[in-house]
Amino acid sequence: MSLDKFDYVLALAEERNLTRAAKKTFISQPALTNYINKLESQLGVKLFDRTVTPIQITRAGSLYIERMKKIQMAENSLLSELKTLGTQETVFHFGIGATRGSHWLPYLLPEFCKRHPEVALQLHEHGESFLEDGVRQGEIDLAFGVLNTSYPELVYEKLTDEMVVLAIPRSFECVSQFSQYQATSTQPALMDPSRLSGLPFLLPYPGNGFYRCAQLLLSQAQVVPGRILNYSNMNTAYQLAARGVGALFITRAMFDYFLPHLKENLAFCTLQNPVYQRTSVAAYQSGNPRMPLIQELIQLTREFLLPALNGDIGFLSE
Repeated sequence: MSLDKFDYVLALAEERNLTRAAKKTFISQPALTNYINKLESQLGVKLFDRTVTPIQITRAGSLYIERMKKIQMAENSLLSELKTLGTQETVFHFGIGATRGSHWLPYLLPEFCKRHPEVALQLHEHGESFLEDGVRQGEIDLAFGVLNTSYPELVYEKLTDEMVVLAIPRSFECVSQFSQYQATSTQPALMDPSRLSGLPFLLPYPGNGFYRCAQLLLSQAQVVPGRILNYSNMNTAYQLAARGVGALFITRAMFDYFLPHLKENLAFCTLQNPVYQRTSVAAYQSGNPRMPLIQELIQLTREFLLPALNGDIGFLSE
């Protein structure tokens, strides 16, 4: 259960292939196989089902990875605090989803760091359940995302609403009635949910920023997907959707931001009118000693980041 080799497990979970995972972690495939075998023997459970292609994560494997990530975060936080012990440096832990972070942080952090050169900023780019646990346990000072707002020990402040649409490859028969000028990212078309059951879908793993949203919309529309391809990297999912692999729930702005040249490959639809919106919030503990920094970062987001995003792409995103 050594953390220094946890990257081996993560690589196999991401790649679903021993050869690619070994290459990613710079070891041989036999060495990786031997490590996984020993780890599973030590734990007494199978973390991966290697009898199928691609390799699948078992329920025990998902639990192991989730808990080990939390242990890894706690260790990193401890090491960071120890490094700055005895100095005047303030360590501020900020949590945000990886996809949202790639979009928001280039606008937000340069201004924050310019104002506070004395602050050692530690970023935690993880899924929402991970961020929620981090704030509740005091390991993350402030988290941004579409978070569960039901924890009474936390304070939540609304940041923005984000429109969610369903991007469907135009090669699919169910959107053949729409011309290239219809069902666009700026004017999504209302889709009859009954036409979607049985279609291939790209759906996130639990913990990913879109997991709760996708499950809610499918349940409300009573859509039963056909083939499901689970993803952990939203940027990869965008490209797969644009290349006809499956339908994908997205905030429409993110597709415009990352892959505008692929928009013509997709029909953008909504399963309800008005278009479903999810709310992005900031979460923190009320008694946090770094409250002035928390409030300033939230204020910067509202007064500096969000207007900048509006001017850049016209609407907000995950």
